[in-house]
Amino acid sequence: MRHPIVVGFDGSACSAAALDEALKLAGDEREAEIVVVYCHEPPPGLACALDPSCDAARVLQEYEQGVEQDVRPLLDAAEQRIHEAGVESEVLMVWDEPARALPRIALSRHSHIIVVGSRGQGLLNAALRHSTCYELLHHSDVPVLVVPHRRHPAHVMN
Repeated sequence: MRHPIVVGFDGSACSAAALDEALKLAGDEREAEIVVVYCHEPPPGLACALDPSCDAARVLQEYEQGVEQDVRPLLDAAEQRIHEAGVESEVLMVWDEPARALPRIALSRHSHIIVVGSRGQGLLNAALRHSTCYELLHHSDVPVLVVPHRRHPAHVMN
């Protein structure tokens, strides 16, 4: 049975390091699959269900299309790296907080691990700012691997 590796990815150096680590893990597993998840929170005030005919719904749709257009090249590059490594992949763009979305996706895919990069903020700063890593480590039912911040990662996606 395949248990995908879920990777939080935003194109930053720390998420590229997380993808590197996920590829290493996938290399150790037969029939591995990596699920790359880009999470983006809707603008404040537009995070609710809207009547499709109202102006706010149109603004939200235009905003989402703009974000997707900006992010698509990063996700395509990540997917290309995974395919070059001979690993199956799925790429998702999710409109939610990463700390909520990543565990939900991992559980729905029967994943055995979530891999994320650390921005190197330090534990106290991460706790005070409720960083994604901190939130995942304290609330996820799926094990979380936090890849430490590196100054010069092997692959940067942006």
